[in-house]
Amino acid sequence: MKIIRIAVIVFMGTLLLVGAACGGGGNAEPTPTPTATATPTPLPTVVMSCEAARDAIQEALIDYHNERGEWPTANGEPGDIEWTNLVPDFMKGIPSNDSKCEWWVNSDPKGDVCLQNIC
Repeated sequence: MKIIRIAVIVFMGTLLLVGAACGGGGNAEPTPTPTATATPTPLPTVVMSCEAARDAIQEALIDYHNERGEWPTANGEPGDIEWTNLVPDFMKGIPSNDSKCEWWVNSDPKGDVCLQNIC
């Protein structure tokens, strides 16, 4: 009989705790729900020859610089091109050969497109 009383007390205590945890007051602030970190959408790529890529990138560099007064790099100075600055506003996509060629904004002459590797 003692076991039944203890079981009933434990059961009632559990119900009381669950009720207190679930039954928030009307003025309780909502608990923030963690949001999932968005995975960045990959930029589109465009298949083109080295020469066509060079010409398209040069045009985009000039347009970007004329509009923003800096180069489309991490710090606005000559260096590695940050494609998110050019695509899709100044170019349709990243040249598919960028991983082989590694296009940059040249420092001498400043603003010319240059290759770090021969395609």
